[in-house]
Amino acid sequence: MTEQKTTSISKRDFLQTLGMIGGSAAVMTALNGFDHAFASDMTAPPELSTSGNGKKIIVLGAGLSGMVAALELSKKGYDVELLEARDFAGGRTSCSRKGTKVTHATGETHTCDFEHGQYLNHGAWRIPGQHHSTLHYCRTLGVPLEVMLNHSSQSYVYSDSIEGPLKNKRIRRIHMEADRKGHVAELLAKCASGGALDDMLSAEDIEKLLTYLKGMGLINNETFEYQANQVRGYSTYKGAGENYGTLSEPYGLSELLNLNMETRELTSDHPTCMFQAVGGMDAVSFALRDALPRGVMKLNKEVTKISQTDDGVSIDYKDTKSGRERTTTGDYLISTIPFAVVTEIENDFSADIIEAMKTPAPSQVAKFGLQMKTRFWEVEDMIYGGTSATSMAGNIAYPSADLHGTNGGVILASYLFGGRSTNFSAMNMDEKIEYALSIGEHIHPEKYRENFNGKAAGIIWQDEKYNKSGWSSWRGDSIKKLPTILKGENRVLFAGDCIAPRLSGWMAGAIEGAWLTIAELDKRVGMG
Repeated sequence: MTEQKTTSISKRDFLQTLGMIGGSAAVMTALNGFDHAFASDMTAPPELSTSGNGKKIIVLGAGLSGMVAALELSKKGYDVELLEARDFAGGRTSCSRKGTKVTHATGETHTCDFEHGQYLNHGAWRIPGQHHSTLHYCRTLGVPLEVMLNHSSQSYVYSDSIEGPLKNKRIRRIHMEADRKGHVAELLAKCASGGALDDMLSAEDIEKLLTYLKGMGLINNETFEYQANQVRGYSTYKGAGENYGTLSEPYGLSELLNLNMETRELTSDHPTCMFQAVGGMDAVSFALRDALPRGVMKLNKEVTKISQTDDGVSIDYKDTKSGRERTTTGDYLISTIPFAVVTEIENDFSADIIEAMKTPAPSQVAKFGLQMKTRFWEVEDMIYGGTSATSMAGNIAYPSADLHGTNGGVILASYLFGGRSTNFSAMNMDEKIEYALSIGEHIHPEKYRENFNGKAAGIIWQDEKYNKSGWSSWRGDSIKKLPTILKGENRVLFAGDCIAPRLSGWMAGAIEGAWLTIAELDKRVGMG
């Protein structure tokens, strides 16, 4: 009998081979089959098989995706020219800090004057552990990270749009979360013990379920009633001697059912503990910028026309400082310009490409920060990082940097989407500040306005000329248009978080979008 040897192939090797044969669209189809489509499983840049072959690559846009593409292609020997319309690199991975200028839709140009080196992240502001691609560059380029506290059990939830006793009442998250779970545990335990689950579970499993529910520390072990407990916490905290503390009394189930917000559990990529770059997320942009070979990046170059032939590409651009118009040529083009912008630049893309790029919806997003004199939310409310939520204006996020510091901090006072962001855009600076203060006063009465030091800054992404949206939102069947974009055209490919629908808006989406595209480009160069 002849012994047969079985050679196994890893998923990564299989996908690399598939990419060489069928391109990035085939890879994405295979990933869907693995139930890993768009997951951040990539831990390092793809291994490129050519050595540049003397080819010149033009990359449009020096956000993270453009810089990553330029960096990795340059390492492999490609001649890269990176054009950026703004006077800085980083795109949405940027910050408001002292001296930053932002021109709003009202025509006002506001200069940030935050004190003590503090900042507001314009775009990216958190990194989950699953985003290995982002962490790869932080590690290899020496970007120091610190813990970002994404969730605080002591923060508040506030609604002015419900009925009942919880209307216009600030509620501790820990109280809301413990009470919801406690009331559900009570109902489930009573159903299980009363025979309502006998047709669904064995007697043994019902006993195990009851043991689990009692072990949560929320219900009475005998009556199964939800009661005051240490999970929910104390109204007066315990101390020395005979100070045993007083447990806080739960809200009623009917009251909580009216509070129809903040019902979703934390997701695996939005856990309590995340990461951020020390001193602001633009540190990631700075590190990529500084890693690029000298002369690769050209700032203040606004693209006005994109043309391609069977053997090359031609880009017309205007220097926004001098007004001088120029043309550059190359063998291939990678565009990381947001779809809402690039489709309005004169081009010779096919009708299918244009239609596909117009399919994802541009998102309206505003971020606005207020600088506070003290960290009253820590001292008065025991809130360290995390967010408070309101029915009026979304979340208020507290800084994770400089905990217990003496110089106050910048609160993300308005993080707005859709119509709220559009309405915010129409306000002048004074109105924006008053809007943010009025919302914060509901969460921190008297303290919020009293501690504001008069300094504010922010950005509205749909008003930014070179973005026109916060990110591209792929909804429903729109995803069917993605393979058209992934395929690109003869000499033109696209990159960015816009081609990573499940990572859209994340730094990992921008990075892995670049990785996917440079692998495809390298394959095309290798095939001649």
